[in-house]
Amino acid sequence: MKGASVGYLTREGFRNIWVNRLLSLATIVVLVSCLVIVGSGALIFLNISSVLDLIEDQNVVMVYIEDNADETAMDTLKVQLLALDNVSDVQFVSREEAFERQKAAYGDKASLLDGLTADILPNAYKVTVKDIEQFDSTVATIKQLENVLQIHENSELAGKLASIRNAVSYISLGVIAILFFVSMFIVANTIRITIFNRRLEISIMKAVGATNSFIRWPFMVEGILLGLFSAVLALGIEYGVYSVASIWLSDVMSMLGGDVVSFNEYIWYIFGIFVFIGVFIGAFGSILSLNKYLKEHNNVVENQ
Repeated sequence: MKGASVGYLTREGFRNIWVNRLLSLATIVVLVSCLVIVGSGALIFLNISSVLDLIEDQNVVMVYIEDNADETAMDTLKVQLLALDNVSDVQFVSREEAFERQKAAYGDKASLLDGLTADILPNAYKVTVKDIEQFDSTVATIKQLENVLQIHENSELAGKLASIRNAVSYISLGVIAILFFVSMFIVANTIRITIFNRRLEISIMKAVGATNSFIRWPFMVEGILLGLFSAVLALGIEYGVYSVASIWLSDVMSMLGGDVVSFNEYIWYIFGIFVFIGVFIGAFGSILSLNKYLKEHNNVVENQ
């Protein structure tokens, strides 16, 4: 197509939105609703992931050191622990420090420990793992290191956290996929109604020799513009909804020792996803509906 033709057809796409404004409004409402739900699901997933990360950081492995290990042996063990791929941090906990914590934990009953000294406890390393899904294998590797007396860990909690994270990921992806196809179906049917209303115009264009690409262009422009406008509108609504929800969510997160995920931190990622989904659904839905109509139209012509 020539430049003049592209300009004319693009203007037709803009005009179609105004001429069919009720159908355009319906398409925008559907797209915005789906995008807001997708965005809300993504933000919920990010906050849940943040909580899980916080809990995972607290789910550490206590590595107790042999009593006969000297300072050199303990330093060597620390180096070996830090060398493990799934270990992010190693902190030394002396027997004296552990004993004081134990007394504090007893509170009013701390007198029960009178007569005992810190020598009853071993020195230890507090080891933080990176990936909770590799928790068991990391613990097994630590047990094989020299001068390790005993290991205290909570593999059951680690397994539950990994299961929760996977479940949240699969559910989020499933909801997004369902909404994606539902949106495309609704937009395709909305465009199909527009095509039906303009079937006489399309038939005349085909009769005078207009190519399929010439006919497709205005509808594709219409779909892309509806997708872009829906993305911008959905971002504004998402910002408002999340700002209100954050007030309540911040109380819950503070109880867990964390903070609400900042919307501004992910705003461009969310907007990029909204634009991609909106434009793709708008353009592909338009092409899908028009191709089906043109195919049916060609079959009718051939049978005449």
